[in-house]
Amino acid sequence: MEDTQNEENTLAEVTENLLHKGYTFNFQVNEAGMLTDNKDLAFAPSEVVLVEIHRFEGMSNPADSSILYAVKARSGEMGIVIDSYGADGSEITSEFMNKVEQPKA
Repeated sequence: MEDTQNEENTLAEVTENLLHKGYTFNFQVNEAGMLTDNKDLAFAPSEVVLVEIHRFEGMSNPADSSILYAVKARSGEMGIVIDSYGADGSEITSEFMNKVEQPKA
């Protein structure tokens, strides 16, 4: 798994690069603790593999920090989850990602 602290890349640039790699779904973790695209798809943590993590520091305000997860469902769907990190991060998203398989480097 790639875990990067981005200094020269913006969230938009990394998102665009991942889109070109096939990460086409914009996922989020819902209140039930499932990864969803808010349409037809819903995955439990056991059905998802974490592929990459990218962290971004706010340029003008350190509180504007975000984290981007690139994930792949075992059924083949690939997408991203974007969340704040630190005190403003989603506890539901953090708990979900802590349960997701993280391949060995």
